[in-house]
Amino acid sequence: MLQAISHCRQASLFCGTLLCLVVPVTNGFTQIAEASPAARALYRGKYEEARELATRHLENRPTDLLVRIILARTDLAMGKYGEALGELKKVLASDPQSNDALYYLSFAARGLSQQEYARLYRLSPDSARVHQILAESALEAQDISLADTEFHKAFEINPHSVEVAIELAELERSQSKFDEAITYYSKAAEIGSVDYEIAYGLGACYTYKHDYPRAIEWLRKSVALAPGSAASHFALGSALFQSGDLNAAVPELAASARLEPRMKQAYFLLGRAYSKLGRKPDADAAFQKLDQLDSSATSVQSSGSPDHVNKEVPRNP
Repeated sequence: MLQAISHCRQASLFCGTLLCLVVPVTNGFTQIAEASPAARALYRGKYEEARELATRHLENRPTDLLVRIILARTDLAMGKYGEALGELKKVLASDPQSNDALYYLSFAARGLSQQEYARLYRLSPDSARVHQILAESALEAQDISLADTEFHKAFEINPHSVEVAIELAELERSQSKFDEAITYYSKAAEIGSVDYEIAYGLGACYTYKHDYPRAIEWLRKSVALAPGSAASHFALGSALFQSGDLNAAVPELAASARLEPRMKQAYFLLGRAYSKLGRKPDADAAFQKLDQLDSSATSVQSSGSPDHVNKEVPRNP
C-alpha cells in the first residue's frame, strides 16, 4: 500500500503542471477575431467544430494570424500540444513580436514537456532520468527531503552523471552540508571536467569551512571560467579579505562592484579593506556609495516596492 501511494505521489509530480494547464479563453484579441465563428465555438467548448471552422477559414486566408492563434488555442484545449506549437510557430514566422503567440507558446511547450515526462515515466519508471526529474520536481515543490532521496537514487543508478552529481552538491550546499557538497562537486569534476558551477561551488564550500587557501584556489578558477561574473569576483575578494590578503582582495571586490553596481556587500568589504590598508579617501568613497545605495533602497521600500538587490549589511568597518 505504501509503495502504491509513493508511486501515485511520484506520478503526480509529472502531471501536476498539466492539471494547472488551463488555457485562458480570452486574451487581448481584436473584436473581429473574438467574434469569429471559430472563436465562438471555442468558447462554447465545441473544440472539434472550432478546429474545423478555423482550418476552413485559413484555407482561404492563410495570413490571418489572429484566427491561426484561435486554431492554436483550440489545439491546446484539446491537448494537441504539438499541433498548437506548429501553428504558433507559423504566427511567429510572420510576426516575431506577437505577444499572444508567445504567450500561448509557453502553454504548448509546457504541455509537450509534461507529456514526454509522463511517457518516460511509463517506459522506465526506475531509471536514473526519472528519479532526476522527480527530484527536480520535488525541489520546485520545496520538498527538500524527497528531492534529496530522488537525487541519491538517480546517482546510485548512474554514478557517472555529472548533472546529478552537481545537483546533489548544490542541494547539500543549500542545507549547509559542506563536506557532503564537496564530495559531490569533486565527483562531478572527476567524471567530467571542471566548469564554473563546480569551481564556484567548491570555493563557496571551502570558504564556509574557513579553509581559505583551497577556497581561493577554486574561486580563482571560477573567475577564470566566468570573468564577467560579479558573484565570482565578490566571493574571491571576500575569501582573500578573510584570509588577510587585503591588497589582493581590493581589485576583486572592485571588479564585483563594477560588474554589479548595486552590490552593497562589495562596497562594504571594499570600505573595510581600504580602511585596514590606511586608504581613508578610498574607504570614505566606498562607504559613501554604500550610503547612497541604502538611501535608495529605503526610498524604494517606502514607496511600497521591495529592494530585491541586496540585504542590509553591518556598517562598522
